[in-house]
Amino acid sequence: MTPTFTTGADLLRSWSVDVERGEPPVRYTLPPPFDALDVRPGRLILFGGAPGGGKTAALLQIGIDLLRLNPAVWLLVANVEMAPTMLMERIVSRLSAVSLTAIADRTLTTEELDRVKAAVATLEPVANRLAFLHAPFALEHVAAAGTAFGANVLMLDYIQRFTVGDAMKDKREQLETAATVLRRFCEAGAAVLVASAVARQKHAGGSTYRGLNLASFRGSSELEYSTDTAYLLEPDGAGGILFRCEKNRYGAVADIPTAFDPTIQTFTPAPAGIEAFDAVTPTRPAHERAKGSRRCEA
Repeated sequence: MTPTFTTGADLLRSWSVDVERGEPPVRYTLPPPFDALDVRPGRLILFGGAPGGGKTAALLQIGIDLLRLNPAVWLLVANVEMAPTMLMERIVSRLSAVSLTAIADRTLTTEELDRVKAAVATLEPVANRLAFLHAPFALEHVAAAGTAFGANVLMLDYIQRFTVGDAMKDKREQLETAATVLRRFCEAGAAVLVASAVARQKHAGGSTYRGLNLASFRGSSELEYSTDTAYLLEPDGAGGILFRCEKNRYGAVADIPTAFDPTIQTFTPAPAGIEAFDAVTPTRPAHERAKGSRRCEA
């Protein structure tokens, strides 16, 4: 094997020139509630959560907003569970604020159809920079399709269902290899956003998805080691979903509080201050309040 390395002198010289040039690195823009996400070339961001917890909706919202706000983005979506048509219906539901059920069942009113048409018009300017991967769902196919399409943002949903290399390897070996391949995508200049399954946590009353942590990403510790940033989606039972940051290699560990409307597949910033208090703690009728209790009414 031929040894490869970079000397400190060479690295310092090239780094100094880059700093003196004063050009900030590329960072893609996103609107709230995901504006704090550091999506840029070379970054691997992992999203984990329970089944049906909003991972796919979050990735689609982030991906489409990346396309709309960043003309340089070319997005390849690789989803192992939903056909491209179903994903498009979710996208249009959010952009039109029309119920996903009404769109899927084709039971649109005239007014809803007009909103859907407006959403389609919004998507048309970016549609040529969006592609959906077909089977087989192998990372080798992701690499080939991404290269052919010219994608610089890859979205994989979800990683445990992708194969790589020898299909006879057990799942843990597959995931360890997958983690290495994901890093190679990043080294090639892509931003990679990945949905991951998580393992149930054991509690006194049985196993649940409560109390997730960085070690909960299912199947291989390589995922947690390889990722730059990791979020766990934590529902609060009242329509809120906290994107709890478990790791951030390049910055502060900061959570993203959101509200989620599943009927239109939309995440918005979580209410704050008085709005949050009112949303979580509605005023009880006077006859239900404990005698002598006090509550500040806004």
